[in-house]
Amino acid sequence: MIDLLINFDKEEDKKKLFSVLRNLKGSFAVSCKKNKPTRSLPQSRYYWGVVLAYLSEETGFTKDETHQLMQRMFLKYAKDAPDGTSEMFVRSTTSLNTAEMNEYIEQIRTFAITELGTYIPEPNEIIYEK
Repeated sequence: MIDLLINFDKEEDKKKLFSVLRNLKGSFAVSCKKNKPTRSLPQSRYYWGVVLAYLSEETGFTKDETHQLMQRMFLKYAKDAPDGTSEMFVRSTTSLNTAEMNEYIEQIRTFAITELGTYIPEPNEIIYEK
């Protein structure tokens, strides 16, 4: 299996793709999907260094415990099992793309202010290790 990340705005990337395709032999199924980058390192640092730190301070839970609580609150989903029952699962933040991570963080910030009375600063409002 060959996985390539191609930016079709770059001629060099297109050439790389055509080079790979030109050298293939046999029968292949080729598919393309829009690349949605996973959460960024700055998002992750803000989440752990600011969002979870503020909530941990407020709740008394560790950052890891707070992380698990927030996941269960905002990243859970149900999936039907073969026996007809429904099972609950929680997405990992590492599987979120940048837009989903932004939405997740905003849900937490809204929860913090409305339910706990805790304001969590936005990334541009606070100095933290980016």
